[in-house]
Amino acid sequence: MTRDAATRAHLDRLSELGCICCLLLYGEASPAEIHHPRQFAGAGQRAPDWTAIPVCPDHHRGRDGIHGTKQVLRQLKTDEAGLLAEALKRVYGR
Repeated sequence: MTRDAATRAHLDRLSELGCICCLLLYGEASPAEIHHPRQFAGAGQRAPDWTAIPVCPDHHRGRDGIHGTKQVLRQLKTDEAGLLAEALKRVYGR
């Protein structure tokens, strides 16, 4: 799948923001990878790039991360939609 320039720029902005979980927990960003939330996609499909969330490897694939026990979401008292909203606010908000 090829991405258009606007989509690539959006994903770059998210990556530059850093891990949204680290920002919310510690006030500091760490290098992020892109997570495509499953709640925005059908069964067996990947969510659109425009709903992607920047998270570090630990908060993404770690034991307590989004693909693990999801403890980080409970600790932050949010879900993937809440992380998406916070990331978009920080990237595009004024």
